[in-house]
Amino acid sequence: MARKTPPVAKQVVEAQLSSNAYLKARLIDFDTGSALLEEQHKTWLRQQIEQARRNSMYRIRLVGYASRLGDVAQNLQLSYMRIDQVLKFLEAIDGQAGDRVETFRAMGDNADWYEASDDSAIWRAVEVHIFIGDDEPTPPPPNIKPYHHRRQPLPGGARYTEWEVASPGGVFVAEVFGGGFNIFYIRNPRLNETRGYLQPVLGAGASLSLSGFKMVWRIIQQLVTGWQYAKPDFTAVKSRLPVTWEEIEDCLVRVSSAGAGIGVAGVSYAVVTFTAAGVWRYNENEYPLKLPGGELFQFHAFGKNFQVGGGASVALGPLHRVDG
Repeated sequence: MARKTPPVAKQVVEAQLSSNAYLKARLIDFDTGSALLEEQHKTWLRQQIEQARRNSMYRIRLVGYASRLGDVAQNLQLSYMRIDQVLKFLEAIDGQAGDRVETFRAMGDNADWYEASDDSAIWRAVEVHIFIGDDEPTPPPPNIKPYHHRRQPLPGGARYTEWEVASPGGVFVAEVFGGGFNIFYIRNPRLNETRGYLQPVLGAGASLSLSGFKMVWRIIQQLVTGWQYAKPDFTAVKSRLPVTWEEIEDCLVRVSSAGAGIGVAGVSYAVVTFTAAGVWRYNENEYPLKLPGGELFQFHAFGKNFQVGGGASVALGPLHRVDG
């Protein structure tokens, strides 16, 4: 279909809005009255989203523009349509793009810095900013307004701040550096659901250990496959952020502990910290973004516990679900 306005040679230019985005550009020269992407737009978008999707923490900001030529209401709708076309193209490449985008419209349709008859290619545009990594995106400029029809739900389903955690035991063997495992049960009291986890750990410390794989394996079987000695004592914790089961399971857990004993006769003291790799939450414009979660909660445990040997250690590791 023939264009209404002759195309310009360069349809992807430097971004005009200031931000700390790692990848950014202004896609200009949409045809007059049209939201269809040009081939130069598609090429740039494809290259950038392929780069961004290699990092799980990318975020997207889209700002739609329309010239002042013609009806104000139609131009406003046209800026929305241009945003939607860019977003649909990105989602076709990476299905997660729609969950990581915030959209805005520029105040171009009633701005006073250019003439009402100005239909320049620079105003028929969408500006794209892609933020990669853990840095918080800089706030948008004051002359653009959020565009969304309703608050999108956070991905992952129901979220909770009230949890209960039990750590019935573990093994850590070290001569300065070492490794081992911890056992955790996590309960969601609202759902009355409990899940069990084995946490392989690496860390630093000094400890003594009973030798022999059979002893270690017997303890793992006792702790993971059922509460054969006694039901563990759960500690109620409150997460700093509302989180899903999946976000809890993605945590890194740090255990700073000291104890001594053999089998069920041991005593121990531990400080356990759950740190989330990423948590979905709303930004200041009510858009869902996956951001670093940081420390969710910490609790102290002291008392009778399963021990192999004695000593002190600081260990860190992920959780691996073992009960289904």
